This record gives sequence, C-alpha cells and structure tokens, in this order.
Amino acid sequence: MTARGIATFFALFSIGASAARAQDSSVIKYPMLVRYNVRVPMRDGVHLSINVFQPRGTAKHPTVMILTPYGKDLGQPMEEAWSFVKHGYAFVSIDARGRYDSDGEFTPNRGDGPDGSDVMNWIAKQPWSDGRIATYGGSYLGKVQWEMAKQNNPHHVAIMSYVSPADDWNDESRYNGVPKLDLMYTWMMGMYGRVGHPAAGFDWGRLMRGLPLTSLDTAAGRNMPFWRQVMSHDRLDAFWLPSQMTGNYGKFDIPSFNVTGWYEGQLKGAVQNFANAVKHSRTPNAHMLVVGPWLHGVNRNRVIGDRDAGPHAIINLDSIRDAWLDSRLLGAPKGNLPRVLYFLPVKNEWRSASAWPVPGTTFTSYYLGSGGNANTLNGDGSLGADASVRRAPSDTFTYDPANPTPSLSSRTAGARGGLPQGSVDNRKNEERGDVLVYTGEPLTEGMEITGPVHATIYISTNVVDTDIAMKLLDVYPDGRAHNLSEGIARAKYRNSYSAPELMKPGQVYKIDVELFPTSNWFEAGHRIRIEVASSDFPNFARNLNTANSDTGTEMKVAHTTILHSAQYPSAIVLPVVSAGRTVTLVP
Repeated sequence: MTARGIATFFALFSIGASAARAQDSSVIKYPMLVRYNVRVPMRDGVHLSINVFQPRGTAKHPTVMILTPYGKDLGQPMEEAWSFVKHGYAFVSIDARGRYDSDGEFTPNRGDGPDGSDVMNWIAKQPWSDGRIATYGGSYLGKVQWEMAKQNNPHHVAIMSYVSPADDWNDESRYNGVPKLDLMYTWMMGMYGRVGHPAAGFDWGRLMRGLPLTSLDTAAGRNMPFWRQVMSHDRLDAFWLPSQMTGNYGKFDIPSFNVTGWYEGQLKGAVQNFANAVKHSRTPNAHMLVVGPWLHGVNRNRVIGDRDAGPHAIINLDSIRDAWLDSRLLGAPKGNLPRVLYFLPVKNEWRSASAWPVPGTTFTSYYLGSGGNANTLNGDGSLGADASVRRAPSDTFTYDPANPTPSLSSRTAGARGGLPQGSVDNRKNEERGDVLVYTGEPLTEGMEITGPVHATIYISTNVVDTDIAMKLLDVYPDGRAHNLSEGIARAKYRNSYSAPELMKPGQVYKIDVELFPTSNWFEAGHRIRIEVASSDFPNFARNLNTANSDTGTEMKVAHTTILHSAQYPSAIVLPVVSAGRTVTLVP
C-alpha cells in the first residue's frame, strides 16, 4: 500500500473528531465516501457512535438511517450501505445507546426514539444532507423507527419497517399481557450476553420451566434487570407506556413501507403499525404492506415447517422497496405498487388488495359444538357456521401447569429455543386430554381466509385465573393438521389490561382471544379445525392458575369448562375472502 493509501486507511478508521472529513481510496470496495465511529452528542450529553456512507461529490442527498443494538460494523455493513448509496442516498448506521461503540446504558425499547431524533437533527445540519431522512431496518430496528416517529421530527419523511412489533405489552415482550417466553427470554439472554444469541450449551426447555419467571436470568448465570422488570409488571402500567404505539399514531404522519411474514413472531404488530398509520394519514396511499410466506428472516425460505410455498415464495423485495422509496425521495415513478401485497399459501400465489383487511371480507362466525366430549382428536368436537353444531352445552378439561400443553412450533427468530418453525402436524398435541378439538365438515369447494382472526370463548373454572390458548388449523384428507394461527388470552385481563380482575370459581366469563392474522387457501375436501387449551408452552409462559403467575411459584390445577350454547355462543370469527376480491400478481 502506498503512503497515501496508508494515510487514507487510518483516516477512514479514525475515531471521534479526528474523522472530520470523509475520504475514499482503493481500500474501499465501492465508490463512496466513508467515515467510521463519528461521535454524535445526544440531548443528555451521551455520545452515540455512527458510521456515515455517502456518494462522492459535493451534492446534497437524502439519507437512509438505521439504529441497531446488534453492532453497526457487524454483518456486511459496506454492502448494505452501497445498496442505498448507489441510488443517490447517504447511509448512516448507529450503535444504539450502550451497545458496542456508543456510550450510555442499554435498556431495550427505552430512549431509542429521542436518540434517533437527535441523530436526525445532526444529519440535517451536515453539508451532504438535504434534510430528508428515511429510517430502515427490521425487528428491533423496525420498532425503533416507530419510536422515532412519535418524536414527529420534521426531517423524518419515510419509514421502512420490517417485522416490527408495535406495543411491548401487546406483541413484543408480552402477547396481550401474556409473557412471550420463548421469544423474549432467549433474546435477552443473547443481548445481555453481548455475544449474540446463545443457541448452544443451554437446556432451554429446562431453563424456561423455572420459577419464578423473575429469576430466570440468574438461573442461567445472567444479570438481566430489564427481564426482571418485564416479568414484574403484570399490568399495563406506566412502565409499558414509553414502548407502546397504541394511542400514538395520530401524533405523526410519515409514509411507511411495512414487511412481515405469516409465520413470524411480530406479524401482529407489523400489521397493526400499517393499519393504524393508514387510518391516521392524510395520504393513505403513501403506505404499503407486504406479507410473505416467511419467518422473521423475511424472503429467505420457501419451505417453512412442513409446507413448501413454491417457486414464487422468494421475490425481489429490494426492488419493491427501492421503487417505493425512490418515488418518495428521488422523484422516480411509483409504478403500479399496490397498497397491500400478500402471499396466499397453498395456492402459492401473490395477491394485491387496496386495504387491510381485504375489502369485502366476510367475517364469518364458526361455532363450537360437541356431544359433550371434545377432548382429543378422537372426541366429538364440531365446528360450523351453523349454530346447530351445538349438541351439548359444554366440554370440560383439566389443565395442570406442571404438565403444560407443549408448543410444537415457534415464531421465534432462529428458533432459539429449539422448536421447529412454521406449519407442522399438530396431531401429537391433539392426543392429549387437556386439548379440546373442534373440527368442521369437509369443504365442498376451496375457500380463502386472509386477515385478522379472533374468538369469543365462554368459560367457567375452579381457579381465580387461567389462560385460553387457541390454534386455527388446516386438516388434510389424510389427517394431517397444520397450524395456521394461534393466540392466547389471560382471564384476569378480560376487562382491562391496566386493572386485572380475578375470577370467582364457578362463574361464567366471556374471554376474547385475539389470534395472529393469517392467510390460507383451504382446498376442497380439507376441514377447518380449532384447538382450545390453557397453555402453549414455552411460546407463552404458563399460567399457574393463581393471582401471581409471573412472580410466583405456587401452582394449582384448573378444571375448566368451555360453554357453547345459545346463551353462551363460543365461536371463532374467520376472515373469508370471496373470489374476485383481490388481484393475482407475480412480483
């Protein structure tokens, strides 16, 4: 290397104020200017570390910005930056507060919004910036964009959010209040280890069976104060408000590009973000939603679990993203991008729609029924749009937290807890007496369901609190039962997340259960099935059937009755999309 090259190399990798001027040379693979580890002060005096990548020359450019807790220098940062710089953007990557080269203390989902806004203000003052900033990234990097949006920074003009949760209480740390154990515990184990997600060397099943939940960090040799806080706050109190999006969408109006997958763990939040952003926007056509047949790592796999999504599962997603962004910030033609682009499994086709839910969707109630013995796959549980399926008023099952109904697949990124992902055959669980199985008659013709799914279940039990866990399944003529969607509700939150109410044993209560959104083509001859249980462990932490499931150790056995009568019409509501409501595409 020449003397000039050596000098340039050290200039590029210098720290702080010494990296005052960007340079490029033969040591850079791509024709762009780069500065590493620039120190940017926050409003409280803490300095974050950022990398700046920009086109050559003196022109001003819009900026694409990411804020990450995973290390801005890890992976392929040069390639990621170049994918935007070659279009005419500057690219800025930031180590989150307390992570890698940034100062301060890392506390998940706390403070990223103000920090991001402060960096935006810094960017807007730079000679290479035209003052317009689009944020980008997935998962945690997607969530922080919505936290930044709440700051309503005038420089924030676009959001590109992938697989992003919306509310920490509703779909990140917890699912409508129930701890997402497999997801959050394994994630925090990696974050507080500062060495990535530790998949090897831990007996995850044994660790996650530990009690109380508040001590699962120390049981594994970690000190995770945020985990203990998350498990200690079992109601929607002031602790959760900084990381909630609900109630905040009206504070900003920023166009958004949203990507998620039918089998990924933040599907619920990603769809919520899109729908609410559209609802509160003066320009609803400025928002787009893409839902593929994917896991948390979108656009990577065509075979997920036992299902093959076919040759069109993987698309040129970056080109769709670029078309959306370039039309907003570079004045490029928008083309024919739909507002909603989604994949219809089994048919393995991409469809477009003008809104979410799909306009013209018929939300159809399917009622639970039985002869009084819906327990197990071999019971007499039935399901149908006609309430005549009710032949007996109820079914009863016993739930023992010491022997919970196990999760057979997971939406957790990377299946860190060791479970398979996606749709798998659920008949193993359906042999258990603590699972009620309700199955419809074989369909005489194919049927699409796409959209939100919810259920209303009437219960009576002998304990003060318990959970209702549900799954929606596609049953094949040969008996295979593939899970499509699942959800869980904790009885004490039936009226309020902020003021839980315990049950009185023996009384009847209505429990609303929100399941993950889903999409599926039920072929003729297939049957619709739902399972009802009281656990889906370790996807969700166990209800100990006491008042203190998240902080206690005492367990009680629940004897629970599911009522399905004219007075108590337990049912699941499915989003039925009729033919002609969407347009088939090949993106």
